[in-house]
Amino acid sequence: MQRFFFSGFAVFLVATAALPAAAARQTSLTDSTADLNGDGFVSLTELKNYNRDARQS
Repeated sequence: MQRFFFSGFAVFLVATAALPAAAARQTSLTDSTADLNGDGFVSLTELKNYNRDARQS
């Protein structure tokens, strides 16, 4: 019984830890919302910063 409880609890912890990361909206080089400096071109640095900020909010 105790083993079943701990197994279920471990699955619950993994699921709750993975859900926020999966819910974060990742964008790509073709998405103009990642154009942080407004020059019309999405650089890899802008994309990385935009995706990191989206995961933390």
